[in-house]
Amino acid sequence: MDSPGDMYPTFCRLSVKDLEKMLVKSSVREERAFYRTLINLKLQIDQEKIVGKKLL
Repeated sequence: MDSPGDMYPTFCRLSVKDLEKMLVKSSVREERAFYRTLINLKLQIDQEKIVGKKLL
């Protein structure tokens, strides 16, 4: 089993589209909530990068 520290690099490699595919495939309510949270986090990170670049 992967250690919790291995989760972040995996998250960084995934695109929003990848996470959306996982969300669609999930069958458990908690799993869907997990993927929605990851999608929101990924979108927030991408948005911060864009805003940061425009402000600099």
